Amino acid sequence: MKKILVATDGSEHSAKAITEAIMLAESLKAEVTVITVMDETPSFSYFVPADIISQIRKSYEENAKKILARAEQRFREKGIAVNTKLAGGQPANEICSEANKGIYDLVIMGSRGLGGITELFLGSVSNRVVHCVKPNIFIVK
Repeated sequence: MKKILVATDGSEHSAKAITEAIMLAESLKAEVTVITVMDETPSFSYFVPADIISQIRKSYEENAKKILARAEQRFREKGIAVNTKLAGGQPANEICSEANKGIYDLVIMGSRGLGGITELFLGSVSNRVVHCVKPNIFIVK
């Protein structure tokens, strides 16, 4: 195993997934890519002025960059080669797209994230990813 993709949204389960990824990457001498996905269009955008939506998107991007920076720091502290990727769109779709590029041996992610009420209606991101990725997947509780 040479390359691991770790999906994170900054949640507690994502933090646990990063911990597991660190242990695996250390023992396997694997290279890691950490991905986080920001929603590009808030669901209420049709009712809010464009300048406010722009500010919300900027806030989403800043938060996503902080999530990636924290994850990257954890890997670098252990001397693990790590790349980061910020994607925009629907989380499961973006994670699957990145995972299925054919360069990853394993995808690691938390079983639950920050989904809240939308998860109740749409299903969890991890559940969707399990069904669409080609590489092996490790779901952390």
